[in-house]
Amino acid sequence: MSTPPVVIIAEPDPIISSVLRVEFSRWDFAVLLATSGEEAEEYATHTVAHLIVLDAKLHLAAYDACARIRRRQGYAARPIVLTATHPSPKMTAAAEKAGATVLLGKPYSLDDLFVAIEPHLPPGDMLRGRRTGASGLHAPRQWGPAPPQPWRSGGNSALTRNGQLLPIVRGKGERIPLFRTY
Repeated sequence: MSTPPVVIIAEPDPIISSVLRVEFSRWDFAVLLATSGEEAEEYATHTVAHLIVLDAKLHLAAYDACARIRRRQGYAARPIVLTATHPSPKMTAAAEKAGATVLLGKPYSLDDLFVAIEPHLPPGDMLRGRRTGASGLHAPRQWGPAPPQPWRSGGNSALTRNGQLLPIVRGKGERIPLFRTY
């Protein structure tokens, strides 16, 4: 039995980091979660991770952590990915200067991540072939759209038939007074 690849994720948002942990765990990664660039660096001192994902929301700490991790022994060829909600040319230049492999825009799927880093991996790297298939926002739908309902069908929709939504009741054009006088 071989050891699983290790990924270090530095994401300050607990929801996003939890989702990433679950997704990477599904593909047999050992996941180390960090909430700051300093924590990611601390993990990098104890193990040589196969992949590091740092959120640029950590501001300069992410770029500094990337540069310091890149200088560590064993990380010269390891992919370090910086993620940002709105990547700009200025952020791309700062990421390149810090030694990041790629700056990836959010939202992204694991497939997007592996497509971005694959050209930078050495030929025998264990991350090659870890493509997950489309997932997340870019995944093809597993279900098709509902058939169109005829206009004014009396509120009879799939949701009302399944009891998940109250039926739409159309009135007879009666005015409801704003203020009632008693």
